[in-house]
Amino acid sequence: MDTNCSQCAVRKESIFKNAVGDQLNCAQRYRHSQLSFPARTAVFEENEHNHYIYTLFSGWGAVYKTSNNTGKRQILRFLLPGDLAGYQGNADDIMPHSVSTVTDAIFCVYPREKVKPMLLENPEIAVRFIEMWSRDLSLCHNHLMAVGRKKALESITFLLLELFHRARQQVPDSYQAQDNTIDFPLTQQDIGDAVGITKIHVNRVMKILTNDGLIYYHKKKLAILDEKKLSEISGFSPTMLEVSSP
Repeated sequence: MDTNCSQCAVRKESIFKNAVGDQLNCAQRYRHSQLSFPARTAVFEENEHNHYIYTLFSGWGAVYKTSNNTGKRQILRFLLPGDLAGYQGNADDIMPHSVSTVTDAIFCVYPREKVKPMLLENPEIAVRFIEMWSRDLSLCHNHLMAVGRKKALESITFLLLELFHRARQQVPDSYQAQDNTIDFPLTQQDIGDAVGITKIHVNRVMKILTNDGLIYYHKKKLAILDEKKLSEISGFSPTMLEVSSP
């Protein structure tokens, strides 16, 4: 059964964070459905027509592009509950990127032709929409710098801290405060595809971080053991995740 927007547990992380009363009814009215996807399956693929935008309701996902020459995947960002996917500003509905699930996932689905009327009808939702895309664009810029100019140790520590803080906020049920641990379903291949290195290189870096007592990474769990040192290595700050008004 589809979750009612007024009772949504992840609403405060989505574009509907500031929606109240009739605005929640609007969100419900414009939503097409909720769709479930198994882990490691495509939601949509680049160069295909896609007539919807998506809000991740549960699970993890990945936004990525694939090289025409090598077929290798470059992950642009990871999706956590509340995050948007599939929106683009022009009228062409050919997607410039792909989205797939990392875990079993549920997406709230909105027809693209209804998004503009919804935003025009609800300026508060439109402002939140811009805020979230601005934050995501900033994170993508940091990831681009990591791929092009940073060392693997810096890139991976930045990604781990980013996802740790995002997961703690957006998936609070996955956080264990007693040992500062989150559920962490990414493989070393996922990490490598995000920072532009091989999984063998990822394995070396993760062993260094583990042996130095900075992280714990085992059986889909990630613990941050020395955030101060990791922040010094990566240049990451939790303020980078703040959503501010345009």
